[in-house]
Parts: sequence; structure tokens; C-alpha cells
Amino acid sequence: MDPPLHERVYGGLKADYLAGLFVPGKKIDIQELATRHRSSKTPVREAAFTMVGEGLLTHHADGGFLVPILAPKELVELLYWHMQLLITVLATVKESTLRQALQPYAVFDQETSAVGIAIRTNEIFLAMAEATGNREATLDVRRLNDRLHYSRIAEATAPIYSAKELAIFTSMEVESFRKATRRRVEAYHVRKIDRQLQVIRSERQI
Repeated sequence: MDPPLHERVYGGLKADYLAGLFVPGKKIDIQELATRHRSSKTPVREAAFTMVGEGLLTHHADGGFLVPILAPKELVELLYWHMQLLITVLATVKESTLRQALQPYAVFDQETSAVGIAIRTNEIFLAMAEATGNREATLDVRRLNDRLHYSRIAEATAPIYSAKELAIFTSMEVESFRKATRRRVEAYHVRKIDRQLQVIRSERQI
């Protein structure tokens, strides 16, 4: 396959994924994607297989692909590992560098959409990783961000509340911003992990 075509179609599908255009659990229309990205079905399928390898898509029972609906246990594991990575990242970043990295996100439109909230969440956590200057740390955080993307869209049912939750990460009026950011990262993830654990407990009682 022509590499530029593969890269273009893959980039288009990844953009569609991040824009929240897919419905988790619903089979993706390959022909529709091929038409949108001006290609045949083969490059779309190849790009989709790449995204399967990244954990972003899975195979549909009847063939084709879909965005998986993550089980609570899988979400707990992803959230816990995401938290641990960020804690490790923050241990290596200078205070001034971290402040500079998060400063662009201090202004936030509280009227944003659920997709906008998920994208901004990705950006804030990725900025923390990029502040290390460590390419591998950045890649790992980006991969986890992408896998958690649709769960973040689903949980952003009250965008104003979610926007305020994110704004805490860029509140600079603290004595030690790095320590405060670590506490905020832990609190953010623990809340979401606890929510999934409650779901698991309730399912066991049924």
C-alpha cells in the first residue's frame, strides 16, 4: 500500500476517533469512512487494524470494527496505571517547567461539550508528560489517554462540573505547584476508580 495514503487514512480515522464520531459498541461503517477519507475500503481496514493493535478498536462479532465499551474492571486498571505514570512523571519535572507547561490551560470555556472536555483532559495530562522531555513517557501517557478517551466522553455528562474539575489542575496559587499537582492527579483518579468499583460491587449484588 502507498505509505502516504495509509498515513493519511490512519490520521483521518484517529481524528474521527478523538472527535467522538464513533459510538462505542456500534459497528463502524467502513464504506462511509472510505468515502469520507477519499480512499478504498482496504486502506480504511488497514488503518482500523492498526487501531485494534493500539487498543482503540476491536473486532465486531459480525465482522468489521467498533470502539469497545470498557468493562469497569478494565477501566480501573487503566485509570490506576495512568495515575501511576503521571505520579512518576511529576517526580521528574521541575516546578517552573510544570507551571509553564500547564499555564496555557488556565483559561477554560465552561460551555464546552463532552468531547471538548475529554480532549482538554488529554491535553492537560499530555502536557505533564511532555514537560519531562522524555519521549517514551509522552508516548505512554498519550496511549493511555487515547484508550480512556471514550470513557471520558461518557462521564462528562455535566460539562460545567467537568470543566471546574479540570480547572483545578491549572490553579497556580499554591506554594508548591508540583506537590499540589500530584495530589490533584491522585484525587482525580481515585474518584473515578472508586466510581467504577461501586459499579463492580453493584453488579455482584445483582
